Amino acid sequence: MATILLIDDDEFYRSVIRRILEDGGHQIIEAENGAEGVKRYRIHRPALVITDMRLPAGSGAEVIRSIRELDHKARIIAVSGAATFYNVDFFKLAKEVGANAILRKLDPPDRVLVEVNRALEVE
Repeated sequence: MATILLIDDDEFYRSVIRRILEDGGHQIIEAENGAEGVKRYRIHRPALVITDMRLPAGSGAEVIRSIRELDHKARIIAVSGAATFYNVDFFKLAKEVGANAILRKLDPPDRVLVEVNRALEVE
């Protein structure tokens, strides 16, 4: 169906989401930090990016900004395990920097697929 770039430093979470998305027919490219994620975006130009908001080597907000600079039409879903951390509202920040949608790491698989499919339908 679509190529999706999954950027997250948590290997377990990546494996869970990869399995959900592959079962949904998608091809997955992975990156474990922000800098690697932006580099892989430049090379592969995936149909969708799913990025954690807390990452080593570039925060999720920096990743979203960088990808938006490369492609203002990029489709991006931000993910976070917690809505806030040290008084930073990650969900608000994700929207401010250009995420199309937001997921919580504890969202059930069917919600993940709904948001992914919704993001992929947007032109």
